[in-house]
Amino acid sequence: MNRTGRILAALPLAALLSLGLTACGGASPALPAAERAAVLNWLAKTNAMWTHNDFAALDEITTAEMRTIYLAERHGASLPSNASRQPFQLTGLSITIPCQAGRRGVFVAYGDTDVFDLGPAMQPMAMVFERSDGRWKLAAAVNRPAGGWPALCTEGAPPSAPPAVAAADFAAELARVLTHATTGSAETTATAAPFAVNDFFAGSGSINAQAARQAGQNRRGGVSFTQGFTTTGNPTLALPLAGGRGFWMIGILTQTGHYASAAGLRAKAWPDGNQVATPRPAVVHHETDTFITTYTAIDPPRSAGAMLTLDGFFGWPLSAVAS
Repeated sequence: MNRTGRILAALPLAALLSLGLTACGGASPALPAAERAAVLNWLAKTNAMWTHNDFAALDEITTAEMRTIYLAERHGASLPSNASRQPFQLTGLSITIPCQAGRRGVFVAYGDTDVFDLGPAMQPMAMVFERSDGRWKLAAAVNRPAGGWPALCTEGAPPSAPPAVAAADFAAELARVLTHATTGSAETTATAAPFAVNDFFAGSGSINAQAARQAGQNRRGGVSFTQGFTTTGNPTLALPLAGGRGFWMIGILTQTGHYASAAGLRAKAWPDGNQVATPRPAVVHHETDTFITTYTAIDPPRSAGAMLTLDGFFGWPLSAVAS
């Protein structure tokens, strides 16, 4: 990972395990042992990458979206000789094992951590671990929604009622609706369907309003800016909610933005304030920014006839290329 900080040796896994009650903010011994060990192993190996650029364990601790993110960080990793980095922190660890049919294949670890901000700030995150190649690996991460974490089903079998939008269709539907939102057009019930028009799509902080402001700033500066979403090869995670209320969907998309300036840009930032990618030519005519994004939604039972409600987001830059 590629920001500088203060270097300290990463704690070995054995030390993290022995300090578990402190390092995890008073984590209860009742936490499931294998899952707790997997989380602490992920933290220790991630710290080795951060403090020593040692990415040897990348495939041991990551899969799906998170593997893509760690690969991007490995590609840009550098640690100047005069730099130092403190290990990441994780406090308040709790673990939920959703009800699943057959062998357990997923669990969710909740906690405050600075891993996903590369050090500056602790923030509440949900980290979804999947069983892959005989190991628990981090597959996805989500910032806590404004309304808090949804209550997951943890006892018995998962609900048999199908969701309003099947997991296989979730990402494609989401990409279509989000791409429309990035045009800056006001959202309606029809254009947002099958998603509800909540604060993601309406109001001054909505995707639509932000896109309109960004496009206007660039247009006034003689620059065109377009963006959109596409699906990835990562399957959508569908975690059953308590009380048969449906599923918490976790879908992975790629977001791409493209700047174009016929006259060429000589400033260090685009008119909307985003910095021009580095390294950069003296006169920039184009830039393409690519992100991998996670969106979560409450997907009710199909029989309920309700819309899906977006409730969480996480994004990570993969590349920025100016020409």
